[in-house]
Amino acid sequence: MNATAVPGGASKDRKIALLRGINVGRSARIAMADLRSCTESAGCGEVRTVLATGNVVFTDPRPADEVRTTLEAAYTERFEYNAAVQVFTRDAVEAAVAAYPFESLDEHHDYVVFSDDPEVTGTVADTMGAAIDPSSTESVAAGPGCIYWRVPKGATLSSEAAKALANRAHQRHLTSRNIRTLRKILAGV
Repeated sequence: MNATAVPGGASKDRKIALLRGINVGRSARIAMADLRSCTESAGCGEVRTVLATGNVVFTDPRPADEVRTTLEAAYTERFEYNAAVQVFTRDAVEAAVAAYPFESLDEHHDYVVFSDDPEVTGTVADTMGAAIDPSSTESVAAGPGCIYWRVPKGATLSSEAAKALANRAHQRHLTSRNIRTLRKILAGV
């Protein structure tokens, strides 16, 4: 697959797919070699994975929504799970990371919670923001197509704000990545 190169060695067709809910606990165990192979079979080129948590970097000239539909169908069929995938251009992920509004603090995690639905983004950001103690170091802010979240280590799954992310009505529309993971993805794009 040929992609048009742009300054800096990147490609305008370079994309990042973030899969929700694989290789977490015992659910949806997928080997990264199999994920790469399936992604290539779906028509994507220069495929690589970053870590084992469902981060796929590839080149594809198709619009992100079209690639998403193709990958969700391919992953669902191949791995027999209800695939939830979000696809972004490299630039969109880089912009989300660059816009992270909070100071990084020791003993905290910095997350970008990507959303594919503006209504869900607003609702979840509002719910998370209302759930946190304003005097704590936990912070939430809505961003373009995402929610920014700083949370103390050890509280990622137990904080009141985290419960808004666990709402079944919204789960399919959200996927979270630590800023450190996103930087690793971007470094290899």
